Parts: sequence; C-alpha cells; structure tokens
Amino acid sequence: MTDPGTWSGSAAGTGQDTGFGRAAASSPWGGGVGMPVPPGDAGRAQCASLILRTHAWLERAVPQMPETNGLVPVVTRAVQLYRTGDYAECYAVMNGVGQGIALAAALAPVVPPW
Repeated sequence: MTDPGTWSGSAAGTGQDTGFGRAAASSPWGGGVGMPVPPGDAGRAQCASLILRTHAWLERAVPQMPETNGLVPVVTRAVQLYRTGDYAECYAVMNGVGQGIALAAALAPVVPPW
C-alpha cells in the first residue's frame, strides 16, 4: 500500500494542500467512535486506508456538494497525525470525518456513497 504520509496534493480542485495524492483504498470504514486502533503496522494501514478512501470520496463529493469541502482541514489534520505516527488519534479524527460524511449523505442524497 502506498503511504499517504509521503504524498502531496490538493483537495478536489481547491488548491488546499491535503498532504496526500490521488489513490483509492478499498477497505471498509470499520469500527466506530471509541474503537481502538490496531497496534503497529495494522493501525498504520487502517489509518492510511481511511485517509485514502476519504480523499477519493472528497474528490467525488465536493463538486456535487461544495459544503463537504469543510472536511478537508479535518482530513489534513489526520494526515499530520499519521505522519507523526499517532495512529490512534488519526483514527479518532477520521471517525469524526466519517460522522461528517454520514451527515452530508443524510442531508443531500446527491452526495456519492463513501
């Protein structure tokens, strides 16, 4: 798997640096708020997968619902945590992003599935 901590890029044409490039992940979101992140490489891989999948989702969602661009700074924070190796906090932040995605989907059926 490619490491999102080594990428640079921007979110959905906003020009805002997200810290990662264009790659897609296919693992499920998995777990909920408060769920522990697996230790070591498994935790790193899980956080990377969530970041990658969310980046791909943002690229599809922002053109359809520009308000979802508000998630970009939060995902950027998760990337920063990933880069420092704080996978538990990265996972917690990404769970918050997941709640934002669920809210966006509830408010606007036009939002693509995550």
